[in-house]
Amino acid sequence: MKLFFFSFALVYLLLVNNVNCLFKNAISGFYCNDENCYGILGVSETASMNEIRSAYHRHLMNLKNNYDSEKKKKIVKAYLVLANKRTRKYYDYYLKNPNSILNVIYFIFYCVLKLIKVIIALIIIGFLLCGFQYFNNKYEMKRRVQKLSKNKAFKKEVQNRIGSQHPDFRTYDMAMKRKVEEDIEIEVAHEMGLIYKKKEEKFPFSDLIIVKLLLLPKQIICYMLWNVKWLIKYHILNDEYDESDKLYITRKCLNIPAHRWDALSEEDKKMLLKKQLWVKEIQDEFFEEQMEKERLSKISSAKYKKQVRMKKKGSSFNYND
Repeated sequence: MKLFFFSFALVYLLLVNNVNCLFKNAISGFYCNDENCYGILGVSETASMNEIRSAYHRHLMNLKNNYDSEKKKKIVKAYLVLANKRTRKYYDYYLKNPNSILNVIYFIFYCVLKLIKVIIALIIIGFLLCGFQYFNNKYEMKRRVQKLSKNKAFKKEVQNRIGSQHPDFRTYDMAMKRKVEEDIEIEVAHEMGLIYKKKEEKFPFSDLIIVKLLLLPKQIICYMLWNVKWLIKYHILNDEYDESDKLYITRKCLNIPAHRWDALSEEDKKMLLKKQLWVKEIQDEFFEEQMEKERLSKISSAKYKKQVRMKKKGSSFNYND
C-alpha cells in the first residue's frame, strides 16, 4: 500500500511538471536569483567562453572606480555559473523550462558531485594527517627509548631479553640486529612502565586524527548531555553523587589524568577517596590547603628570596624568569 501511494505521488508530480516549486528558492538562489546571469555580464546566451571571461573582467575593472560589494557578488556569481560548462548547460535548460523536474535533478546531481569532491578532499587530508601522526609517534617513541637506553638497568634487561629470545643474535645482519634491538627496547620500556601504553597497543586505532575528527560531533553532543545531566541531577535535584562521579571529582581535584588514575592500585584509589573531596566544605578546605602549600613553597624557594633581595636593592626581577 505504501509503495502504491509513493508511486502514485511520483507520477502525479511528474504529470503536473511542477515539483521544482518545492526547490524554487534553492534553485533560484543557486543561479542568479530573479536576474538573468547573461544580462548581469551583458552577453548573449550564445556567447563564447572568451566573451564571458572578457565581460567579467571588464565589469570588475569598472567597479574599481565605483565599488559596490553587492554588484560585485552578482557579477562573480553570474561568472561562476556561466564559466562552468555543466552549470551553464543546467542554467540554459532552467531558462527555457523553469518548471521542469529536471531542474531539481540537475541541482541535486550537482550538489552530490560537489559533496563527493569535498569528501574525497577530506579523506586525502585525513590520511595525510594520519601519516604525519604515525611517523611523529614513531619518532617520539624512538627518542624516548634513546633516553632510556642510558639507564643501566634498562640496558641490562634489553641484553638479557635479546640473549633469551634470539640465541643466534650474533649471526644476524646489521639491519636485522637493529630491528630486533628496537622491538625489544620498546617491549622492555612498556613492561617497566617507563612509557605509557594505552590498552597494550603500539598504535591505537582510536588515536588516529581522522577517527578523532569523525567522532568529534558525537563527543561534543555527549559532553553537552553529560553537563546537562550533571546540572539537573546535582544542582537542581540535589541528589547524592554516584560512585563514578565521586571518582571523577576526586581525580579532578587532585589533578590526576585519566591514564594515571587507571594505573593506580585499588588501595591507592581507596586512600584518595577517603578524602571525600566531593563534599563542598572539604573540597574548599582542600583547595585552601593547596594554595597555602604553594605560597609556602614559593616563599621558601631560592628565586623568591632572590626577588626579595633585588626589590630591597631597587632592582626589578621577574619571578617567572
